[in-house]
Amino acid sequence: MSNCLSPAQRIHALGRFSGKAGLHRIRALCQALGNPQDRLKFIHIAGTNGKGSTATMLASVLKHAGYQTGLYTSPYLVVFNERIRVNDIIISDRDLSRLFDVVHKAVHTLHLPPDEHIGEFEFVTALAFLYFVEQKCDIVVLETGLGGSYDATNIIASPEAALITSISLDHTAILGNTLTEIAQTKAGIYKPDSVHIAAYGMTESVYTVLREHAPDLVICKPAQILDAGIWGARFIWCEQEYEIGLAGYHQVSNAVTALTTLQLLSQRGWHIPDAAIHAGLCVARIAGRLEKISTNPCLILDGGHNPDGIRELSNAVKLFHITGKIHVILGMCADKLVSQSIKEFTFPVEQFYLTPLNNERTISTKELASLLPQSSKIVHCQDCADALEQARKKAAPNDFILVCGSLYLVGEARQILCDDKMS
Repeated sequence: MSNCLSPAQRIHALGRFSGKAGLHRIRALCQALGNPQDRLKFIHIAGTNGKGSTATMLASVLKHAGYQTGLYTSPYLVVFNERIRVNDIIISDRDLSRLFDVVHKAVHTLHLPPDEHIGEFEFVTALAFLYFVEQKCDIVVLETGLGGSYDATNIIASPEAALITSISLDHTAILGNTLTEIAQTKAGIYKPDSVHIAAYGMTESVYTVLREHAPDLVICKPAQILDAGIWGARFIWCEQEYEIGLAGYHQVSNAVTALTTLQLLSQRGWHIPDAAIHAGLCVARIAGRLEKISTNPCLILDGGHNPDGIRELSNAVKLFHITGKIHVILGMCADKLVSQSIKEFTFPVEQFYLTPLNNERTISTKELASLLPQSSKIVHCQDCADALEQARKKAAPNDFILVCGSLYLVGEARQILCDDKMS
């Protein structure tokens, strides 16, 4: 593989799919690397929605508590390095390239079944373990990529805590067509000698499945929301008031999942002062989650890309007390539940600006338009840049522009908007 490529390009060239579902490939790779995961402590997170936000809040609090904290998430928005962080600093290109060579060398020593190879996610997971060991991380907040049982991150031994955020229908071709089937897969991260946590608000049938894997399951207690808006939210939980900087009612649920986890970690001997909790929650930010980029008009990026995600987005938009009109820049992956997701736009949209994504998974703007209500005003755009330009020309200063439907689209928009600011 040519060294002329960037570290990220070399990783992407490995391909998304690597063969039969299972942990045998990542197990062989980690063993060839000396099992770096066995020298780390983890908080393991699975779920359909809310994983990234919950992980970010947990990492922020643990950093403020004085712990060297690793964070492993996916996907990224602008640069690949975002997926691997220590104390909120992303891995450098130099370290990514150096560790690529280490893992790549180990890959060539493996004897895998025919028609199987180490895929991108397995490769990056092993690389991240090496990096976190080098950085002497006290704890790593580890987000699954897809599912739970056979996700490459599940190579780890019993974590300090295993938590499952909101479960909804997504990746149904791989994980199952019902919530209970998906819950079975995600519950694979529950292991003995961990604390086992689940977000509140799921169906009893999901909790029944989770309890089969973890009889000691702790279901988070809901919070009393005092105020919420584009700036974040204030709420009361367990008789204490908290404030978060992430916008949307759904982020309160994610914060409560983080708080429950931190409470149980404290009972296991981790020193997490109240001051660190309050500070960490206030400053935690995650790009592309109801992220306010500019004003006049207000421009928001949100990565909601499935029915639950768009529903949460719609609920949040209703809190923003918008006096102007709402313009939506929309692009989606064809392998998502597109028609069901579109039905969750429950706020009035002045105009949809439809754009293809810059990858092979995109749905065409023509097909996307056919799924929108017949009364919708639609502009077909060449790409994300064209959609942003047209929406910004059309929007009045008190209007609201929302970019959503896919994290790929949000990442592309964020890059364009950041370049605009720098030019």
